Parts: sequence; structure tokens; C-alpha cells
Amino acid sequence: MRDIDQGQLLASIAAASHDCILSLDSGGVILWASPATEQVLGWRPEDLAGRDVDVLFPPEQGGARVTAGERLFAGERVEPFVDAGFRRDGSAFKAQVMLGPVHGPDDRITGVIAIVRDVTAQLHEQRELALALEMSRAHFDQASTPQAIIDLRGHLESVNPAWCELFGHGEGWFADCDLLELVHPVDAANVIARLDRLRVGEIDSISYRGMFRDAEGEDLSLILDAAVLREPNGRPYAIAASVGDPDELEDEPDTAPIRAHLAEVLVRRTWDTAVVLDDTLTITHVSGAVARMLHYRPDDLLHHRSGEYVHPADAALVAGMLERLMADARRPERGVLRVRDGEQQWRSIEVTASNCLDDPEIGGIVANVRDVTERVRTEEALRDSEALHRAMVETAREGIMATSSDGQVIFANETAAAIVGRPADDLYGENPLRMFGLPDLDLAADVLVHEVPHTRPDGDERILQVSRRPLNSRDSGLGALVSISDVTDARQAERALRRRALHDPLTSLPNRYLFLDRLETAAARQRRYDGRGTAILFLDLDDFKQVNDGFGHETGDRLLREVATRLLSSVRATDTVGRLGGDEFAVVCEDAGLEEALLVAGRILDAFEEPVRVGEDDHRASLSIGVALAPPYELDELVRRADQAMYRAKQLGGGRIFVAGADED
Repeated sequence: MRDIDQGQLLASIAAASHDCILSLDSGGVILWASPATEQVLGWRPEDLAGRDVDVLFPPEQGGARVTAGERLFAGERVEPFVDAGFRRDGSAFKAQVMLGPVHGPDDRITGVIAIVRDVTAQLHEQRELALALEMSRAHFDQASTPQAIIDLRGHLESVNPAWCELFGHGEGWFADCDLLELVHPVDAANVIARLDRLRVGEIDSISYRGMFRDAEGEDLSLILDAAVLREPNGRPYAIAASVGDPDELEDEPDTAPIRAHLAEVLVRRTWDTAVVLDDTLTITHVSGAVARMLHYRPDDLLHHRSGEYVHPADAALVAGMLERLMADARRPERGVLRVRDGEQQWRSIEVTASNCLDDPEIGGIVANVRDVTERVRTEEALRDSEALHRAMVETAREGIMATSSDGQVIFANETAAAIVGRPADDLYGENPLRMFGLPDLDLAADVLVHEVPHTRPDGDERILQVSRRPLNSRDSGLGALVSISDVTDARQAERALRRRALHDPLTSLPNRYLFLDRLETAAARQRRYDGRGTAILFLDLDDFKQVNDGFGHETGDRLLREVATRLLSSVRATDTVGRLGGDEFAVVCEDAGLEEALLVAGRILDAFEEPVRVGEDDHRASLSIGVALAPPYELDELVRRADQAMYRAKQLGGGRIFVAGADED
């Protein structure tokens, strides 16, 4: 493969970035801004050039930014920080700012590269995640339709009570379960194929009628509906699934959405910068603003062929635009070309043209014109500045790789090497598709984002977010830009948040919410299979307040953790132990009558015969246990009955078991 010009390559990478990239001089004046600036900040790049960076970040809020700049010029490495910024329309946003130095020929720092990313939504999402999880979980659990959340590997992350009831397993059984374990073997291949299409983004949802199996091995004919769940940026992170009985679903006609393509109309154009041409590209109308922009009088341009003013090297570009306009009148054409102005100088203009030849009021091709001479000159100058673009690429927090048209890495920054765990030189010549196990999809498509597991050479397992998009350039030897982020810590934090929403942070036992959920699952199973009973053991420590008051809360917490450990070692494998709050614990005993419940309660009391040693002190941990059974009681009153029985045990002196209804016999 022929050599790739490094300056051109780095310029293409910087221009393709979705982040706002600013080049600043040592005084904080913006010299250049990347194309993404208009989308991120609302400023056109050419309008920012020459302005002070304070137009984006007010000086009165720039303490962290000023300090970071001073450290950067002192030769220190500056970590990314969050600053308050303002878009052009005055709206505020939270910006993650990454700074990097630009070195001159003598290796002296002459400027700064600033990469700005709007993280307002991300920060808000982090603050709201715990609340959102709790709210969505409530809706999820109350639904009568069996529902589940499945990760992109096909593992069940969460199931609601209706799902547990349908398949006859407790929620705990699904914790390490793959969806395919519920699918009848004859249908496994079909389900795998459909889920694979969801995972790669080929389709957004499926509705599939197939055979499944419940806990007893009975066949279930169900309709599986599944849809991809996406983050605000469009990246899929899970699959939402529900199942239903096909006999209960109404037949609906298969209708496809009809989308109309609306052509842009001329009234939405900016007439003060418009030129109208006939089908031979002869100028029939020119606005005064365009004439002044190009230093002509309007009459100097009328009735002349536009080709007289276009640079010969851009004639093919104009011909291609005209051909496409004639082939599809609904789609405007946009391009940058050079024209000769009235002072015989070449100027660069951005043209947006629409085919309005069939419009009886216009009858021509309407071209809106914008002078972008300075922008093009700046970009051309920057294209020759390899040092500047290398600073941009190396400042980026993501790993960046660029590939040739045949898919091989021709550039990798140091961040990419650190994330992957290999020297940068080792990455050259590699194929990122094979490196990360990505599908070989068309590079001309939109941005493709994947989340993949990655094992570093040292055995460290990480989760990487990898995006791939075309690397547009005049250099046909370039193929794709691959961005890599290590999201392992973020995903672990999300999992920790989900766990904290359902587990007691002190003992790691199920909290009241999850405990009641497990009880509901047991209730559903009991209703489904006649003859099975359910028992609740309600436990409370006797005189626990004396431990807290006499030895302190730290001792009390250590005592509670030991109580949890001894409870777990005393119950059966099928029982659920939860902490309901304070020194109150409870146990759900499924498939249990009075004999089994008393056996479990007796084991618990036996486990606390030995004192609990905390530090240098031994503490007696006496328990009062209340027992309630269904039948005879209804399942929705079991907890209340067990709680009352526990207080009766305390009244009798504590350290004993009392069965609800025993004083009625």
C-alpha cells in the first residue's frame, strides 16, 4: 500500500471528530474550530475564529480552566475536567474539557488544543439513575404481562413476577440464566438468529411465535416480542422482552408505516443570498447581497453562463451536482467551489442548490451562496500543520485508530494503545474488525457503535465501546475512523447501583423491596401448584438497642453482619433471607408446612447459642421468631401475621419461637 501523508491523515481524523475541537493561541484566542462546533455549540467555525475563548466559558466561572491552562504551559499533564459553558443561543451546558499542548519547532508550547464535549445529559443521567431504576422497576414489577430485560449476550438481567409465574421458577433461578434455557430445543436456532439480528442493529424489534418450556418441562406455545433498548446516543445496551399466549392476542393486520418525502420549497431558502439559473446554468437572477459579496454589479452577472466564473478544476464538481439535481429534484445538492470575483481573485463559496425548474413561480435552479474563503484558507493551512493535528488526536481521551481502505490500521494514538494493552507500533497493520470481533459492515453507512468484551494481553478483562465511521478525505487511501473508550468502570458502577436498589448495603441481603418480590414469586408458584405451602419467619434481635447504646453503632453494625451470616448458614438452599430494616430480618420458606418451618426456626435459634465476638467483647444475640403459614392464612397477610407472632414471642421473654394462631387453639 502506498504511503499516507501524515499531515493529511491527522487533519482528516480531526475533521471527522464528533467532539468540538478548538485550537487556541497562548492568550486564549480561538484560531480554528472543527466542523462539529456548529452542532455542539451553535457556532459556525469561521465565526469563532479570532474570538476569545471567554465567549464560550465566562471568565467569572473559569477557575478550574485557568488553573488547568497554567499547569499545561508549565509542562504538566492536565486531566479532563468539567466546566460551565454557554452555547451561542445563550443556553448553558456542562462541558467536559480536555487540554493538550501544541509544540513549536523548538519544542516550546505555543498553543493549546481544547476538546469540548457536552456532558449535560450524561451528568443528569448519572444523578437520576438510581431514581429512574426504582421507578421503572415498580412499573416493571406491577405489569401483568410476563416481561424480562436481556443483555446483549442473551442473559436474563431482570424478570418480573409475571414472568416467574409463567415459567414456574423463582427470581433467583433466572439470575444466571440464558434465554435459550427457556426455549424448546426445536426452536433454539430460530431464536438465536433473531436475537443476533437485534444485537447487530439489523432490526429494532421482533415478534416470534415459538415453543418454550416451563420449570416442569411442560411445552408452552408463546409469542415472544423483543425490542432493542438504546441509550440517548442510539447505542443499544439491552433487549426488552415480553411473552404472551397467542390465543389471547387479537389478530391485527400487518401494516407498514408510510413515510412521505417532502421536497424543500423555495420559501424556506434565504433569498438575500440566492442566485437563480436556468437548465443551461445561465444566470437569470442574482441578489444584491451575492453581487456585493463577489464585487460585481448585478447586471454584470445576469444572462451569463455560470461556468464563466467557476474555476476550471471545479467544473466536474458543478456538472456532478447538476446531474444529481436533475435525477432527483427532491434532494438539494451542497458543495464548495471556487469562483472568480470582480477583482479577478478566486474566492471559495459554499453552494446549496435546489431544483425548482418545475415550480411555475421560479422555473429555475436556486442556489444559495455563502462565502467560505477564509474558512477554506484556514483549513488548507491547518492541513499542512501535522504538529497541530497530532496534538488534537493525542489530546483526545478516546483511543483513535485510522484504517486504510483495505481495513488495516495506519495510525493509532497512545490512548488506543493503553486501552488495548499493546504498544502502538503493534497495532499498525491490524484489522480492528477482527481485533474486537466486529461485524464486517459497509463503511459507507452511518456511525456504527458496539460494546464488546476485550481481554488484554495481561489477562485483564475490560468492556470497550468501539465506534466506527467513514474517514472522509480527498485521499482515497483512507478508510475508517475507529474510536475506542474503556467503559468497564461505568458499567460496573451501573451494576452496583442496580444492586444497591435491591440489596441492603450493610449485610448484602435482599432489602424489603426484593424480599417482598420473592414472597410474591412464592405466592404465584403456590397458586399454580396446589398443595404447596409457604411460611414466613419474622425475626427480631432481643435487646439490640443496648448493644448500640453501650458499644456504639460500629459494633452494632458488625453484630448485624454476623447475624446475616449465621441466618444464611441455617436456612435451606431454597429459602430467602432478607433484612427489612434495623434489627428486623425475615425468611421466606417455600414448599413448607409447620414442621419444615419450625425445623428452620429451630436451626436459627441453635446458630445463636454461641455468642458473637466483636473485637475483644462477646455479645449474646438472642432472637424472637414469629412464624406464619399459608394456608391457613392468605399470602397477602403473612408478613403481618408473622410480625404479630414475633411480638408475642418477645412478650413471652424472647429467645423463642411463636406460631401465629397458636394462642387461638
